[in-house]
Amino acid sequence: MRVVYSIGSRLAGGGIGNTAYHAARGIWQAGHLARLLCLGYAPSDIPPDLLRSVWFPSRRFLRLPVHTYWRLKDWAFDCRAAGLLPDSFDVFHGWNSHCLHTLGQARARGAVTYVERGSAHAAVQARLLEEEHERLGLPKPRGMRRLVERCLAEYEITDFVHVPSAFCRQSFLDAGYPAGKVVQSPYGVDLARFVPRPEPSQFTVLFVGEIGVRKGALDLLEAWARLGLSDSRLVLLGGIEPAIAARVDEYRRRCAFETPGFSTDMPAAYANASVLALPAIEDGFPLVVLEAMASGRPVIVSENTGSKDAIEPGVSGFVVPIWSPDSIAERLQWLHDRPAERAAMGAAARRQAEDYPWERHGADLVAFYEKALQ
Repeated sequence: MRVVYSIGSRLAGGGIGNTAYHAARGIWQAGHLARLLCLGYAPSDIPPDLLRSVWFPSRRFLRLPVHTYWRLKDWAFDCRAAGLLPDSFDVFHGWNSHCLHTLGQARARGAVTYVERGSAHAAVQARLLEEEHERLGLPKPRGMRRLVERCLAEYEITDFVHVPSAFCRQSFLDAGYPAGKVVQSPYGVDLARFVPRPEPSQFTVLFVGEIGVRKGALDLLEAWARLGLSDSRLVLLGGIEPAIAARVDEYRRRCAFETPGFSTDMPAAYANASVLALPAIEDGFPLVVLEAMASGRPVIVSENTGSKDAIEPGVSGFVVPIWSPDSIAERLQWLHDRPAERAAMGAAARRQAEDYPWERHGADLVAFYEKALQ
């Protein structure tokens, strides 16, 4: 079995690039990786002769609305990647919005095709984000409609869509997509890199991700402002989305919190936290949730955060409704007031994270491919 894997992002460079690296590594270790197409790559153990890299300028050089930039990047990568396919292969697996032309080429060569969708169905995601912008009184995101159309076109022609969570799968079913074309298996975590360490002496809430509309940062800030915990810290790691920068500044007048930017030492970031909070409006399977759990920290996530599949509510963390600062505040207060129970939840979180090594994800993909080819 020969597999081509394609990701229009920097391989092993953070975010979806890390997810793609672990997927491709599992396929390679099983002896099935024929070629890996990517938008640049960091050094890794995957042999360079299997990689074909495409270049595209970063966002700091092209000052475009975020969804417009993504659409242009994805289109440019896809056009180049379609010309880099090997002559023969059995399976093609490409990331959603990155592979419309390449999918067509792969199908023309008789390959079984998969689209990787790490988030909710594109139309469902767009609806949730538009509702959130409306709730916050923000203009609708620009450039999203054409990006969604590209994603839907890929769903139409592919044999299968792979999703990482029950939340993502249900979003496809709710959109009327055939259940038999959706395959599901979770992403993973590096259990050797993320290990439990002693808690900090001061109760500290950690948020990791873009401080923006999609990740629920404003709901977390509202919860924090209502709590008024003078003996505690809230740390938000990530860049601040320009659309809500003024809102973030408004919260600085109501409560104290820290926005130090990005971290290059995530194990230390989790060690310096008591709990991870990620009340996302929509997020298919954020890796930071499993990373925090593997680090021995309880987590608070929303019902629209796909990583909730790894959480046993009340045992290793809490699942709250979207748009619910009151629920977030209640759970944070509970964890703040009960250090012994918090430590027990952190230990349970580590045990549950151990069920999600990255090796499991690679093995799941290979099993899907083999079944489809049979």
